[in-house]
Amino acid sequence: MYTLLLYIHVLALVYWLGGDLGTYLSSRHVLRSDLSVESRQTAFKILMECDMGPRLAMPIILGSGCHLAALRWPGILPAETAAAGWAVVAIWVGLVAAIHSAIGQKMPSLAQWDLGLRFAVVFTLLAAASYGLTLGLPGWIALKIAVFAVLVACGIAVRFGLKPFAAAYLKMITEGASDEGNYAMVTHMAVVRRYVWVIWVGLFLNAALGLRVITL
Repeated sequence: MYTLLLYIHVLALVYWLGGDLGTYLSSRHVLRSDLSVESRQTAFKILMECDMGPRLAMPIILGSGCHLAALRWPGILPAETAAAGWAVVAIWVGLVAAIHSAIGQKMPSLAQWDLGLRFAVVFTLLAAASYGLTLGLPGWIALKIAVFAVLVACGIAVRFGLKPFAAAYLKMITEGASDEGNYAMVTHMAVVRRYVWVIWVGLFLNAALGLRVITL
């Protein structure tokens, strides 16, 4: 069981990084003013499809991580930790799937539920990392939990940062490309990319911390 969970945990990391890279590269074509609007729309569709990897990998990493921690430190973390982690995964993945389907178009409030869940995950993980240290949880795993909370927070920041970009993109679709619109999209995407870079650094750090599980 432990090896299978570790495999899932690592595989989710691969999909997160790979999907983020695809999203990043696609966004460069969306911003290219020398391309037609239709070509930029196609690039945006590819961007959205690539982004599903990180959106699904994030909760899977959380669930598998909780389960791994409960198996590794049963004297500190109760068995309910694993159940709680997978329960959050089920709700989170369900929301992501619903939002990016016809259901999401009929129920836009699901996006707010998803946002609320992400905020709850951030604060819960930060509290868990701090409290875990008082119970004897190793410092490196507490740091790993805190870093993951920061990654989720960066994802929230990306969502808010994309709102003005989305407005400029929609205007391009409905009214055609313009210098003003192109500038707005490039400017707002540049802000979003800063959070993406933080996410990448955080994933690299957590991958390095996770190697302790194998080597210890």
